[in-house]
Amino acid sequence: MFTLLVLWLLVACIPGLLMLATLGLGRLEKALARDSVSATDVAEFLKHADALDMHTLARKGMPEALECLHRRQAQRPAELPAAGSRGGARLVEPFFATDLMGLGEAGLPTRALSHSRANPQFIATRHVNRV
Repeated sequence: MFTLLVLWLLVACIPGLLMLATLGLGRLEKALARDSVSATDVAEFLKHADALDMHTLARKGMPEALECLHRRQAQRPAELPAAGSRGGARLVEPFFATDLMGLGEAGLPTRALSHSRANPQFIATRHVNRV
């Protein structure tokens, strides 16, 4: 008699508990979705990011890195000089971004490396293993 009473209690309570858990997880999902970053935000970040932004992304996460990028982009027009003035920063291409082939290294011998797709640890047997 006791087991039948407990069984009916479980039958009545389990669906109610599942519904409460579902509603609670739905509210949690809404709260998390509000703070999430969209795919367009990620694409914009990757298009305009520099080394400092990548460091911020690795240390603090995407929302903080995106906020730092937007903050620097908002400050950038104030830093640029007027159109007619000669002062201010000039954009110079760094040395490491230049083409090294133009520096006279075209005639140096280079070794072409290719990865072998065969497994060197595999030893083929002469007989078929019929399992």
